[in-house]
Amino acid sequence: MKTCSDFATTESANHIICELYENETECEEKWSKVGTSSPVRFSRNINFTDKFSYQYIFEKTQLIKAVFSRCQEKDHPSSSSNDILATSIFKVDELIGSFGLQLRKQLQKTGSIAQALCGSQRVTEEFLGGIVISAEMPEKEQPIVVQFYGKSLDRKDFLWDETAVFFRVFRLEEGKDDDSLVFLYESEAIKNHSHPQWAEFRLDTQDAADNRNRLLEIWVMYKDVDGKEGYIGKFLTTYAKMKYGPGCDNVYSVINDVKKAQKKSYENSGKMELVKFTDVSFYSFLDYIVSGTQLHFEIGVDFSSPEPVHELDQRRFDGELHMAIRAIGSIIRDYTPNRLFAAFGIGAKIPPTFHESNEFFLNFSMDPICRGLDGVMDAYRKTQSMVTSLKESKLAPVINYVTRMSHRSGFRGLHYHILALFTRGEVTDLKEIQQALNSASDAPLSILIIGMGDYDFTPLQKVCTKRKDGRRDVVQFIHLKTLLNGAEAPWLNKSRIAETALRNVPQHMVQYMHNANIAAKPPIQVCRSPLFHSSSLIPDKPTQFDFDTSHVDNQHVHIEIPSLMPNLVLPPDLSPRPRQDRRGSDSQYLDVETMRGSLTVRVPERCHSVLQTSREQYQRRLKERGLARMKFPRVELSTLESSGGSTQDSSL
Repeated sequence: MKTCSDFATTESANHIICELYENETECEEKWSKVGTSSPVRFSRNINFTDKFSYQYIFEKTQLIKAVFSRCQEKDHPSSSSNDILATSIFKVDELIGSFGLQLRKQLQKTGSIAQALCGSQRVTEEFLGGIVISAEMPEKEQPIVVQFYGKSLDRKDFLWDETAVFFRVFRLEEGKDDDSLVFLYESEAIKNHSHPQWAEFRLDTQDAADNRNRLLEIWVMYKDVDGKEGYIGKFLTTYAKMKYGPGCDNVYSVINDVKKAQKKSYENSGKMELVKFTDVSFYSFLDYIVSGTQLHFEIGVDFSSPEPVHELDQRRFDGELHMAIRAIGSIIRDYTPNRLFAAFGIGAKIPPTFHESNEFFLNFSMDPICRGLDGVMDAYRKTQSMVTSLKESKLAPVINYVTRMSHRSGFRGLHYHILALFTRGEVTDLKEIQQALNSASDAPLSILIIGMGDYDFTPLQKVCTKRKDGRRDVVQFIHLKTLLNGAEAPWLNKSRIAETALRNVPQHMVQYMHNANIAAKPPIQVCRSPLFHSSSLIPDKPTQFDFDTSHVDNQHVHIEIPSLMPNLVLPPDLSPRPRQDRRGSDSQYLDVETMRGSLTVRVPERCHSVLQTSREQYQRRLKERGLARMKFPRVELSTLESSGGSTQDSSL
């Protein structure tokens, strides 16, 4: 669903449509259509209710272009380029990494990929209003894992019984005239009537537990050697009862109604016992991201070289380093709200004493943090002119430093770190690296070791691929030379670097979360009030909106926007609605009131940990500033997470 706000075009139209195009390249000629919305009557504020499915892949730069065009006749959309009224281009990563799965972008007459990739939010002469894109997660599949054992089940009246026992699970549907059975599962057949032990099996929650008290009827059967089936008995259970788990409450008597009617002394035809029940929640990488987990990018650059470096070789190294950092960082930065990156130097003699160091801050300050990828590259260029290269280096100190850093910030699964180490020299601490990697396996951290140039990295590659005795895998080695092709466009090389380097990061993060027993929380809710946009909690947002509570009434919200759109009136029917809480409760929210007492908002409790800000700081900030940020109408884009390689099946 897409929504335009304060559409400032001078052109007119009866109806308007929105067309979505996708592109995974930086080539303007390679847009392909995703879908077209239904025609909507033209106005200054337009709300599109159509949803589009899209396949999301973390390690790729995926672009979406929304084109709003004139549609003179409702049943005959126009496809002429002259009918295009406005365009907006955004990255899917921006949407996934945004607060509350909502992204605010500008509408322009024309748009370019270059503008979308640089992330500029400056108001241009072509500015035609605003657009809000929002994504939503579908209901997750949560299968039930069940296992039954049998006890003393009835046998056929033969001296040598070669029959095998099995069972079938049905869902009981209540009808007007008679109940009906819906088949769900059939077990394997086992030739052991005394104590058959069947393998565990899964039932979909929607099938077996659409109602907690939905009756499940289980038939216990036997099968002859010639394939003929016979009936032993049945019993009833429910999801709510099985949820108590193994025990006396889940031991069932198998009853054969015919035998029970014929024999007064009949008790049962054996028993079935529940020995395992698990309500499984399979959380994917996408689940953790949309629930507030932030990604942090750390860079380590090895200045050492086993041989003197020629000027041309150094220039080539700098260019490849710049390309690799941009390729990886341009994806991770969309999941990092503050765009701050820690950068380290390795293998150099550093001023003022020019002592040897394998762990120093690239910016030569008290803090390794650099502002943006440009700040990292500026720090590298300045450091390169100040230090003297060593002939060999050690990577373990930086790995240990970032491991400690990740432990400090990885509280409750809200932060995950990705360390990229770039080296072209001879690494001498292979044993220490192995120990550092073992320590990092318990940290919220993935490590990318990237070999630069023509050096033989076989020993280092063996360390990265060595099995860790059951420990979580956290490292991947990439030889950059094998990914570069000088005959191709630079964006193709960048895309290949990012895909190769980041392919295993989602799997690494999910493994860490599961090992640490960290569940994905409910998706962050964008707002609980039509007057409040919780993206105002995020620092460094491109646009701020001042509001005056004296203009608030029951009909409209008048919002003063000094830097973007003057005197925009937002109808109440276009105000945002709260997302459904699938795994949360009201206890996860914090009530905050402004100083004037006319605005009450509910802030997700999780947001305070994400932004590392206390409740008191939020309350004080709202009291002092009396500010809120404008909430545009929503634009929804339903997407599907890739199931191949690095990601698991999920959707937005």
